[in-house]
Amino acid sequence: MLIKPFYFEAVRHLYRFVKNPEYRKWCILDAKLRNKKRFKTCKARVNGWDLTIPDSASFLYSYSEIFVDNIYKFESSVANPKILDLGANIGLSILFFKGLYPNSEITGFEPDPNIFEYLKKNIHGNGFEDVKLINKAVWKKDAVLNFHADGADGGYVVDSKSENLVEVEAVDVRNLLRENKFDYLKMDIEGAEDEVFPACKDYLSNFKHIFIEYHSVVGKKQNLPEILDILIAEGFRVHIQSIMYSRSPFIIKSNVSGFDNQLNIFAWKDNA
Repeated sequence: MLIKPFYFEAVRHLYRFVKNPEYRKWCILDAKLRNKKRFKTCKARVNGWDLTIPDSASFLYSYSEIFVDNIYKFESSVANPKILDLGANIGLSILFFKGLYPNSEITGFEPDPNIFEYLKKNIHGNGFEDVKLINKAVWKKDAVLNFHADGADGGYVVDSKSENLVEVEAVDVRNLLRENKFDYLKMDIEGAEDEVFPACKDYLSNFKHIFIEYHSVVGKKQNLPEILDILIAEGFRVHIQSIMYSRSPFIIKSNVSGFDNQLNIFAWKDNA
């Protein structure tokens, strides 16, 4: 019985390696990149794209989520869905969307000025000149925000001084949604969804699919009920996946990068 879990995992890995091309690609990438020093620029070629990567560990995790687990995959009734990507990071989500719908019209926001350079190389440098990339944050009003840049995929807005702090320009999400129509919203903004998504509540009627990576910030009020209430009131069906949790949360309080819980929220309209 003791060896069964190891045997099962080995068989499962072999099956996925043979049957799933994206898992196979990830395994090859993992073998090449897993021993790279963290936060050191490296390169990879996959799916015909030449990618410049600021941090191998965060890249491997994101690639697995996006291309192997297909967390952003959706079905569209049109060939050119309009996609708003808030928190585009180095562009893996945009590359996935372009692979899924080559004629999709994508607008991507990434506030970190250093990461934005990687984003431009990975998107425009691979021929996707039609993607609109904006080096700004989104917020509940036009503002200049303090942003903690972590050098990978975990940068976040802060309300106090910290190391690696940069000032970033932010645009009011209400103006953005008032002036543009989108079908799909992907929001991965490292805790700022507590402030940004409630500001979207009067502008959600055109969306057919919404993905929110929800972060519960240690010591801060949890706004998950408000986010879910807005989605349900707007007629969305909701599915939630936990991607960070404590097995015994009454006893052991998880704390990863200041978050004590992290969820993937999927919302869609049944008539989408």
